[in-house]
Amino acid sequence: MALSLGAATPTAPPLPRRRVVPFRATASPPALDRRRRPQNVPGEFFVDHRCIDCQTCRWMAPEVFKGVDGKAAVAAQPSSQEDRTKALQALLSCPTSSIHTHKPPKDILQVQNMFPLPLDESLLPGVYLCGYHSEHSFGATSYLVTHPQGNILVDSPRYTPKLADNIERLGGARYMFLTHIDDVADHRKWAQRLKCERIMHSGDVEEGTANVEWKLDGNGPWNIGTDFELIHTPGHTQVRNSA
Repeated sequence: MALSLGAATPTAPPLPRRRVVPFRATASPPALDRRRRPQNVPGEFFVDHRCIDCQTCRWMAPEVFKGVDGKAAVAAQPSSQEDRTKALQALLSCPTSSIHTHKPPKDILQVQNMFPLPLDESLLPGVYLCGYHSEHSFGATSYLVTHPQGNILVDSPRYTPKLADNIERLGGARYMFLTHIDDVADHRKWAQRLKCERIMHSGDVEEGTANVEWKLDGNGPWNIGTDFELIHTPGHTQVRNSA
């Protein structure tokens, strides 16, 4: 059974092929980078100047964050507990840690324990949003798919021990499916922690992914177990694949 994760949650428009490089156009002192952008409305939450406009916060908490002058900003402070929770989820998921609160939020540990987040328990049972996006993949979204024959981590979130603990509580991951070269991020750390088998198309393998355990060839489709299909979906890269 093929599962299209691309339509599961709003994402940014396709971006040109990316390399793992620093994303700041010019160097600036860290203290200046962390300053509150003047485009933020007054209040507890704010976005600093290090934002890379990956749009993560804008689809995770659209009631709070908007795009202003080429970067994210807080357009409205959370007006409900639900909005606040979503804003804190975006704070944890921001790949550059550009979202802040004036004081350490007392409920941050509770929000940390929510990840991985169930995506849609009625339409996509067993599919989770990992959060914790990585700057090395320009904020790409990672998913965990639970499966009786072994869970599958789709692309790499930013490695954090807390998220790793939470994934292990869901059964860990038997496989890590890397859809294309731009979204590999912390794949080595995850493979070491979870002891998972990494899967990637041979056409996208580079020095940093040369040791992945399973290299796909041709145009597929390929199967993991009896009901999980990997589909060749070229576009962002020529050998990009979907689960």
